[in-house]
Amino acid sequence: MPHESELIEKAQTALGSDHTVIAAGVFGLQDNYKAIFVGGLASSDVADVLPGGTVTDGVTAAAGVHVTRQVMAENQGVTIRMLVAVTHESIHLFALGATGFEPKHELLAFNRATTTCEEKKFGASRKLKLADSTSGHEIGLVGSAAFFSPYTEGDKAVLAAVKANAAE
Repeated sequence: MPHESELIEKAQTALGSDHTVIAAGVFGLQDNYKAIFVGGLASSDVADVLPGGTVTDGVTAAAGVHVTRQVMAENQGVTIRMLVAVTHESIHLFALGATGFEPKHELLAFNRATTTCEEKKFGASRKLKLADSTSGHEIGLVGSAAFFSPYTEGDKAVLAAVKANAAE
């Protein structure tokens, strides 16, 4: 698993030399629990007609959650996993695949001067809401603060950087 310095390097390469990345972390798109509930109900209907009992139920429920997350991400023009890179001027979101840490392309950018950043604790997770008053872009992300998570170091650095932004 990459350390924050490796994530900064990957983000810096993706952004080019015009910006200096000061923090980078891997975040997920914040779940919409109502949509996941509906996706779970739909997948349970499918499981009822398939053989296999509880194993089939579990597999179809997991597939329903994943499909719901994928649809939500596509509707917002993002991916389920993202590399979040913070510079002095902006916050950049890059697409990440289901595995790995190589940024594919930039999804969104937020101007730090016009973006509000709201952090909420949710167990060992940290929810981060970004809202740019100029562009109208808004997104909910979730990162980790768990001591055992390989993403904690980078996620905490991103959260500290955006908190500093809010204090200015």
